[in-house]
Amino acid sequence: MRSSRVTTFLGGANAVRTAVLKEVGGLPDAFFYAHEETDLAWRALDAGWMIDYRADMVLFHPTTAPSRHAVYHRMVARNRVWLARRNLPAVLVPVYLGVWLLLTLARRPSRPALKAWFGGFKEGWTSPSGPRRPMRWRTVWRLTRLGRPPVI
Repeated sequence: MRSSRVTTFLGGANAVRTAVLKEVGGLPDAFFYAHEETDLAWRALDAGWMIDYRADMVLFHPTTAPSRHAVYHRMVARNRVWLARRNLPAVLVPVYLGVWLLLTLARRPSRPALKAWFGGFKEGWTSPSGPRRPMRWRTVWRLTRLGRPPVI
């Protein structure tokens, strides 16, 4: 509950300057659900913008499980692959996706959830992810200094 600079934001409660959207583009339509905010955030950070979390602004929303969506596991995996393919320097793509593969397995999802996740992971590699614009290494360092290196 303290305001600070951050590396991404929640799509349900944010304000984005029009200048940011004009410079880096909006949310990637093809993502539809999961990680589209991180895609926009990484592009904005790479362009030199800052993202602030404001603890003094409170949103009241009931806690809900994201897995309530039937396509949750597939979309999370597919979009994470797309996020990496679109935005990360090539050498970080397998590191980032390997870390998330291990985290997913450590969470011990059900067999059907894991099957959906691997289906989405495959789909992320076999379908177009949109334009590739790898972030600069200074942005990688910036994300790391903010506490979220783009390998987690």
